[in-house]
Amino acid sequence: MTFREILFLVNPQAGGGRARRVDWQKVCAFLDARCRVVMSQSPEEAVRHVSQFCQSGGEVVVVAGGDGSVHAVLPALVNSPTALALLPVGTSNVLARELGYPLGRKAVSGCLQALQTGTLRRMDVGIVHGIPFVLMASTGFDAYVLPRVSEEMKKRWGVFAFIWTGLRELRHYQPTRYRILSEAGEQHVEAVLLVMSNTSRYGWFTQIAPSARTDDGELDIVWFAAEARWRQKIWRVLWDVSLGRAERCPYLRFARAESVRVEASSVQYVQCDGELVGQTPMEVHVLPRVLHVIAASPPAPLRNAV
Repeated sequence: MTFREILFLVNPQAGGGRARRVDWQKVCAFLDARCRVVMSQSPEEAVRHVSQFCQSGGEVVVVAGGDGSVHAVLPALVNSPTALALLPVGTSNVLARELGYPLGRKAVSGCLQALQTGTLRRMDVGIVHGIPFVLMASTGFDAYVLPRVSEEMKKRWGVFAFIWTGLRELRHYQPTRYRILSEAGEQHVEAVLLVMSNTSRYGWFTQIAPSARTDDGELDIVWFAAEARWRQKIWRVLWDVSLGRAERCPYLRFARAESVRVEASSVQYVQCDGELVGQTPMEVHVLPRVLHVIAASPPAPLRNAV
């Protein structure tokens, strides 16, 4: 692939400041294109830069950050011909894993290779509370934990801050009864976690919806049923999603839908792509193939995506 103009949108705080240490002059010199590097200090500034670039006919936005950085600029990219590429230097980098980008020390070279030999694809985008997401929207235990993880913990411990906080809060959390309405019908469930997933991966190395496809016009609905002794069973769930065999886990349930309404017996937090976006009830639907992305080709082996 060849591009005339590329915007590198850099989150200088992502991954403990890893993006600031990239030699951007060298990166730009490697590419046969007009490159512009912008250090964004806030989500509002980031979406403003990307909106202006898209409106001027810019071809590719490379987000140097993590999933939160991508989430911030989605409103500008949805239904735009401008393509999204990734330089994954964030905490979890779930979308980068989904699109086959190498992480860690190979992040920069992997990004440059994707810009030259990658595959241009179209992705579905989900909408919850009017906010676009590419990964998932959920309610339950993960959204309960999210506001309890401080920014200081995230900067210091990365993804382990969420794991530690989740373990600490596990004994306090109480599951909720949900009413799920979709074109497939109505279901009443008691669940620890309820996820509407656009991607197969959920967080870090976990794969919660192995059959999910990012361009099929549907969301995969997954919930962890709150059966007896669910706190003990959560270890089996974690084991199965870590090994990519969630669909064989006896404690997970699955459905698919284009649009979903979720009502909870008690008000619950709602998150999408790792960001709190409100509370239940939640309305979720999918916009088919409205986001252009550049996927790595060939995709990085899983052992290199760490």
